Amino acid sequence: MTRRNEPKSPRVTLADVAERARVSPTAASLILNGRENTRLSDDARRRVFAAAEALNYRPNLMARGLRTEKSATIGFVSDLIATTRYAGPMIRGALRAARERNYTLFVTETEGDLQEQDRAIEVLLDRQVDALILATVTGSIIMPEYRVPVPLVVLNGSAGPGEYLSVLPDEEGGGRQAAEHLTGLGHRRVHILGTSDPQYWTVPVRRRIQSLLSAFSNAGVEVVQVPLERPVWDFEAGLDTATRAVTLHPPVSAVVALNDTLAAGAYEGIRQAGLRIPDDVSIVSFDDDDIVSFLRPQLTTVALPFENMGRRAVEMALDGDSFPVGEHLEHMILRPGGSSRSAFDH
Repeated sequence: MTRRNEPKSPRVTLADVAERARVSPTAASLILNGRENTRLSDDARRRVFAAAEALNYRPNLMARGLRTEKSATIGFVSDLIATTRYAGPMIRGALRAARERNYTLFVTETEGDLQEQDRAIEVLLDRQVDALILATVTGSIIMPEYRVPVPLVVLNGSAGPGEYLSVLPDEEGGGRQAAEHLTGLGHRRVHILGTSDPQYWTVPVRRRIQSLLSAFSNAGVEVVQVPLERPVWDFEAGLDTATRAVTLHPPVSAVVALNDTLAAGAYEGIRQAGLRIPDDVSIVSFDDDDIVSFLRPQLTTVALPFENMGRRAVEMALDGDSFPVGEHLEHMILRPGGSSRSAFDH
């Protein structure tokens, strides 16, 4: 163990690698950077790589950046993602994709403050990041007023029409899967828990709800919307909407909760009404959130692809020319649980 007051070992330089491999520093640099057609022998290549491994050589990325105008870093600016449960999968996907490309991810949080977002972008640009990712939990984001001089990708939100790339979950496809799952089980009357005034819908929420309504309508299914009494998708809202569905809008045989936390409350509301899941009421939800993994029977839910979205954002940031400008949707997958069953078994 190295104590704090002990001198650190001197950094291994390219010259050290070259000396050990018995080649010039220029030759060592060409080999380590993968330059082709250098007429350097295979034996020289083997010696250089062996020397670099033996000396635990790490390239000086700052010096390399000055030469190549690349810093091998990506700035990740979020509004509230880093302080919510969405953080883990989304940032994990971005980190893994960056690591695979030998990039470092700088993550910063703005807490939804637009001035803080501008400041974070300026700081990251001063650090010469090669690309920026703006991540949001609200589904919409205010873009910088000026043209950002590096590739920029919006994660989990829409930048609107323009010249930016963005990656979002395919909410329309997810809503369609949830509806088709229940109609395929024979349900002809469905209660949707958690709707609200459309003016408060974010882009993803709007797409999710509209897709559900459209799919059920096309299948000839009766839909009963049970709106929120306060604009929060939490356990209490799920309990309240499920209770009102059972008492004010019977009969209830199938429920769609607009997220898993609402579904957890709905479980309790349905059970308090003396009904059983799925024997009396089937439930389908959205998110595939670990926070409700305790539910029994296990919840049938449409998974949000947060890790894949984080990965895709990095890929688009580094290979933007390979992607057309605009939105790129990540597929959502329905994960069947024990909370839904055939309507004919109810």
